[in-house]
Amino acid sequence: MRNKSIAKREAILKAAFGVFCDRGYYEMRMDDVARSAGVAKGTVYLYFKDKPDLYLGITRWLIAQALGIVREVVREPLSVQGRLTRIFNRWTESLLLYPAAIDLLFPESRTEGYSISRRFHMRVKPEIIRLVDTIAELIKEGVRAGEFRKVEPRLAALSFLNAFRSSLLIVARGIKVKSASARSLDLFFNGISTFNGKGGR
Repeated sequence: MRNKSIAKREAILKAAFGVFCDRGYYEMRMDDVARSAGVAKGTVYLYFKDKPDLYLGITRWLIAQALGIVREVVREPLSVQGRLTRIFNRWTESLLLYPAAIDLLFPESRTEGYSISRRFHMRVKPEIIRLVDTIAELIKEGVRAGEFRKVEPRLAALSFLNAFRSSLLIVARGIKVKSASARSLDLFFNGISTFNGKGGR
């Protein structure tokens, strides 16, 4: 019974994500989500009390998927840079077809995000911190292995997430940048300085 309930919740979240990407937050209606999920409207309300609650549910669902990818990739027999690249590519491949996802994962980029900021910080922020900490642990491994210079791991993890955000933002806002994802990742790994990281050129 529990597995069936989890599967139904997942189906609602997938449907809501599709509706959100098609119509945006303001135009997303619970009726449309129910129709897309193949359930009664009342069933949606059994899992999510209102539209902001559903919005937060989609966001947490996306972050959980990102964490799942990280946990799979960290076990692969690659260099740390190789694993970070694999994580980045899998994230972008899964979301570049849905540019509106940037408004879910980074709500400060849209005005309606502020109306539910308190709930966002209470329920979603801990998930984001968990994701940052998981990436930071991987960066620490890279520092210990000599792949990266000594950096503050959590700050570097945030920079990694911002590189991912840049890729989505370029697509979502129609900015013309060739090979945007690869270039964003290159900026994360190499920066824009001509210095070699040891004080020379």
